[in-house]
Amino acid sequence: MALTLLSIFLASIFLYIFCVINPVIKEATRALIYSLSTSAVSDAVYDVLAEQNVKYEDMVEITYDNNGDISLISIDTVVVNNLARRFYQVAQVYLDRMGKEGIDIALGTFTGLPFLVGIGPTVNIKIVQIGAMTSSFKSSFTSAGINQTNHSLYVELHASVSLVLPTYSSTVDSITEFLVTESVIVGDIPDVYLGSDNTITLAPST
Repeated sequence: MALTLLSIFLASIFLYIFCVINPVIKEATRALIYSLSTSAVSDAVYDVLAEQNVKYEDMVEITYDNNGDISLISIDTVVVNNLARRFYQVAQVYLDRMGKEGIDIALGTFTGLPFLVGIGPTVNIKIVQIGAMTSSFKSSFTSAGINQTNHSLYVELHASVSLVLPTYSSTVDSITEFLVTESVIVGDIPDVYLGSDNTITLAPST
């Protein structure tokens, strides 16, 4: 009889952990990790842009024909690749630092009760940056007035962070987009650069 009661008690605890506590902890930690990883990547981008002092003319070359019309707009892939690699390197450092510092989870969260989430002293949990970070550049054209077009270059950074706990593991993916540089172009833009959404996507190797 005692063994049966003990088995029922242990089974109840097991079910409570996996059916009640785990979902609450997972939701709370995923939101926190997403916020922290996005912040880390944002800091990396700001630091790299300040360090590199990127200018529009360093990344884009505009070629005109004999009539003074725009015949070609080309992206310097060497500059783009070097910038993308630097984004990756600095963001990786920041994400690794975030993993070492870990995240603080309030003890109340581990009860699985929504009204106790974030309540009580905290427990520090280490996280793992799994190295699945990629970057891509997007080139966008928008009208800026008569015979004028605003050309913007954006970078999208995709980062994956994994949280490993005794009862579950989870991977959080974040996408952060930043304006790298822009300029107003005077003249008609060649149709080859204008798709249905007026964007071009460039994916440099990192």
